[in-house]
Amino acid sequence: MFMQKVSVMVPPLRPVPPGAAWASNAVSWLFGGDALVRTGLPGWLEAARAKLTVDRAARREARSRADLLALARRYESSQPEFAKDLFAAANNDQGR
Repeated sequence: MFMQKVSVMVPPLRPVPPGAAWASNAVSWLFGGDALVRTGLPGWLEAARAKLTVDRAARREARSRADLLALARRYESSQPEFAKDLFAAANNDQGR
């Protein structure tokens, strides 16, 4: 039997894009066989949600304090006693 050797040129495979590799690793990490990750994820999400709630409350309190101080500055020239009460109220909130 006659055999002939044939050389075929095959182009090299393209590398996997970094974004696709990262996404596949994240999906396999979340939905893979590691039970600790699957059970820990809801707890982590709840902790993140609680931190966002606390941060939102702090921002809301700071915004209301700033609004109160702006109102006090507005009334400082026309109604000084009322402005003094507003300043005191804004400063008392800060001590909490």
